[in-house]
Amino acid sequence: MTTPGVRAKMPKSVRLATVGVWVQAVLNLAAGALLLAVVSDAVDHGQDEGVGLIRFVAVLSLLIAAALLLCGVLVGKRSNAIRVTVVVVEAVSLVGGVLGLLQGGVSALPGIVFALAVLRGFTSAEARNWFDR
Repeated sequence: MTTPGVRAKMPKSVRLATVGVWVQAVLNLAAGALLLAVVSDAVDHGQDEGVGLIRFVAVLSLLIAAALLLCGVLVGKRSNAIRVTVVVVEAVSLVGGVLGLLQGGVSALPGIVFALAVLRGFTSAEARNWFDR
């Protein structure tokens, strides 16, 4: 039981996983911006056929970045909704990475490892206890 007015210290696994959330948010932001630049360049050069999927992935990447940034900012509030949101985003990222790996994209391995590390941090018993204040 915690004393009123005294903040509980964030467990190390949650702290490390939160750093992972921040890194992923920044990487998703960069990827989304890069993809939007590619789409814009293609449209400027009259090659706008088939850019819809790339635009969709870019916007999705930016939305994921926004969700992760918000979770990273609010993680100190200790709301279980933050933990669940991160777990869902990481699970989707993990599935996407595995599908990319199955299609022969070895470059998906770092994303899979990263998602597993963040998932481990946010699904650990100490993380559940800390978020369920």
